[in-house]
Amino acid sequence: MMRHFSRHGVKIRFVLVGIWNTFFGYGVYVALDWLFERAFANRAVAYMSAAVLSNILAILNAYIFHKYITFRSEARGWAMIPEFLRFFSTYLVSIVVGLATLPIFVEVFGIDPKIAGALVLPVTVLASWLGHSRFSFRNE
Repeated sequence: MMRHFSRHGVKIRFVLVGIWNTFFGYGVYVALDWLFERAFANRAVAYMSAAVLSNILAILNAYIFHKYITFRSEARGWAMIPEFLRFFSTYLVSIVVGLATLPIFVEVFGIDPKIAGALVLPVTVLASWLGHSRFSFRNE
């Protein structure tokens, strides 16, 4: 059973973990984009590969930090599997939106992929708070 903490404390922890995860995920994206830009001849393949891989790493990072720090979930062992699947499904919508809008920003509007990646962040933050606080780590 999840420990009961004030909503205010959870929100503060969510913001702090969210700031960390945003820097982590965006930093990984920028680093991979820089690396893949040199490795792939096609620029779109480079930034989209960086986006997919950085999302995977950021989601794993976010799960660990939100599980143990933000929501202090006590699920262990096999109970972590449905919790992680709920967590991942919360991010799935924002991942799809991000991967769909990234090429539009880059190819249609001519925005640098690193800047375009940052433009998607506000939607992801709002969606993740709503999803994680009400679904991923719900008190069962």
